[in-house]
Amino acid sequence: MPATPSRLDPAVHQVPKIVFLHIPKTAGMSLHGLFIRNYRGMGIFNVGVKDITEEEWQGCLQRIRNISPDELDKYVVFKGHMIFGLHELLPGPVEYITFLRDPVKRIVSHYKMVRGLRGFSPGHMIDPSKNLWNLGEYPAFCRSLDNYQTRALAGIDFELPFGACTEKHLRMAVDNMDRHFKFVGLTEQFDLSLMLMRHVCGWGWRYYISDNVGSDSSVEVPAKVLEALRELNRFDFELYRHAREKFDRMVEHYGWRLRAECQAYRLGNQIHLRLHQGRHKIKQQLGIEGRRVMGSGGN
Repeated sequence: MPATPSRLDPAVHQVPKIVFLHIPKTAGMSLHGLFIRNYRGMGIFNVGVKDITEEEWQGCLQRIRNISPDELDKYVVFKGHMIFGLHELLPGPVEYITFLRDPVKRIVSHYKMVRGLRGFSPGHMIDPSKNLWNLGEYPAFCRSLDNYQTRALAGIDFELPFGACTEKHLRMAVDNMDRHFKFVGLTEQFDLSLMLMRHVCGWGWRYYISDNVGSDSSVEVPAKVLEALRELNRFDFELYRHAREKFDRMVEHYGWRLRAECQAYRLGNQIHLRLHQGRHKIKQQLGIEGRRVMGSGGN
């Protein structure tokens, strides 16, 4: 009598699961919407992790362990804030997708977002001269400051103290990228990345609306802090360089047709954005008129 296959036996499930490893401030909000639209009608599991603390992440993993194999197999896409390693709990083959961003730009954008959402005390500033860069009270953001993209792709985020990332962890991240990631996009080349995903991942031609809610654009990060961030995140810069080289090779492979598609897509998305803004304006006007009518009726 043949042995009962385990939930991790790749021979049982041949259709790969898709895992979107969302690194904060890499255009994830736009991507989440595109994932929903591209995999509409399929099972999508949102990991529901906000700050990627160890407690939240372990809780997420436990929720997945508690799902029966048959129920778990109904999900096609697993998406959200996470670190590498979720595939170890999923049945059959798994293909990761993620986006990377210039490390310093990502951190500054993240800091401005947290400031805009009042996640820091008033007047708080990053200070490299102080212990944990003046971020000891904000452990989740403190980890995000220190080579977070390398930590996430290496799958060792919670095991490393601040400033302890090394060449070894970079090699782990690069190896995982090369072996497990079907696609790594670049935030700085978002539209071109989406066009590549049409070819690599079978995505449709779908438009998006950028979402930067919560950012405090008035925050200025001093030049000395930016320089310190560049030095601290040297492994993230190496990881980003590796991803960019792979990305450029893919663009070269698809040639001029890909760039022509991208130009047409940008034009279409601009029209989509204007239509969206027009609809939003009309709804606002109708809402104001409705409130006025209700108010006048009460006088």
